[in-house]
This record gives sequence, C-alpha cells and structure tokens, in this order.
Amino acid sequence: MKAWAEGVIQAIGLPGVALLMLLDSANIPIPSEVIMPFGGMMSAEGKFNWHAVAWAGTIGSTIGSGVSYWVAALLGKDFLLKYGKFVLLRPKEIAHSEHWFEKYGLKVTLWGRFIPIVRTFISLPAGFFKANFGIFMVYAFLGALPWCYFWTYVGFRLGQNWTEVEKWFKYLDILVVLGLLYLIFRFLKYRFAKAQA
Repeated sequence: MKAWAEGVIQAIGLPGVALLMLLDSANIPIPSEVIMPFGGMMSAEGKFNWHAVAWAGTIGSTIGSGVSYWVAALLGKDFLLKYGKFVLLRPKEIAHSEHWFEKYGLKVTLWGRFIPIVRTFISLPAGFFKANFGIFMVYAFLGALPWCYFWTYVGFRLGQNWTEVEKWFKYLDILVVLGLLYLIFRFLKYRFAKAQA
C-alpha cells in the first residue's frame, strides 16, 4: 500500500496527493501518515511547493469526507435498523446514538479527525443520521487542514528520514485499536449482562 501510494504521487504529482487523501477519507484506509510526509519529502527535493502539498491533501480529504457522508446518507438509518443486528445494534441503541449524535456528533467529527483510524470512518455516522451537511463540511475542512500541514511539514523537514516517524506513529495506531477493542468489550459485556438479567 505504501509503495503504491508513493508511486501514485510520483506519477501524477499533487493530484495524486489529493486523490489518495480523498480515498483515505472515503473509508479506504490508505494511511495519511504515508501520503502527506511523502509529499513533503518530495517538496523538500524541490519537486513541489510544500504548501501546495498540504492544500492538495486538505482538499482531497474534505471531498472524501463528503463522499463518505453521502454514501452513509443514501444508505440511511433504515440500513442501520436492518443490518445493525449483525453488529449487535438494536433499534433502541440506534435511536440513542442518533439522539447523542444530534447533541454532540458534529463536534466529534471535527476532533475525531485527529485520531488515527477513527478519522477515516468518522464521516459515516454524520451521514447515517443526516447531520447538517454544511457544518459537517466546514468541520471536515478545519480538521483536515492542520493534519495535512503537520504531516507535510514532517516530511519536508525530515526528508528521507520521515519513515522513522511513521514507524513510531504505528504505536499510536496500536493504542487506538486497543482502546476501540476495550470499548467493544465493555459494550458486549453490558449487552450480555442485561440479556441475562
């Protein structure tokens, strides 16, 4: 995946950065921690302007978030009600999630963009529950801009050594996965305890 992403950027330049970030935000897990630093490294070599790399990534990420939103919106809450049982979601819990999302959700779509893995899928609940699309897109942009600038700058400053940072960042990915698994465990424990009561 890493080699393919780098090949796309080398082949088509800034549009490649935008395309890859679009795919990342449209729930295809191409790590932005590879895309943006590689673009930054190439800008350090004089092939791109590093601000242009950051903005290409931001635009692609924002568009990809919109795509993800509309895929979920077209599937709709009925999709969750029909298939949610396969991931142990009952209608009552979906209704509770919708209420929670109406109250806090759009802010979560902003801050969730700074969390690895979560940022890739954070647009889906906004679409499922048809949150305000305009506000959602503003938050998608505001979340993507500093993220893309940060990782572009890492690649620009470190050059070929940016891969060392990528290795360390994988540990954060592991922590996020463990945190999500813990939350799933707590949910399952609560569900089965309630079922036996």
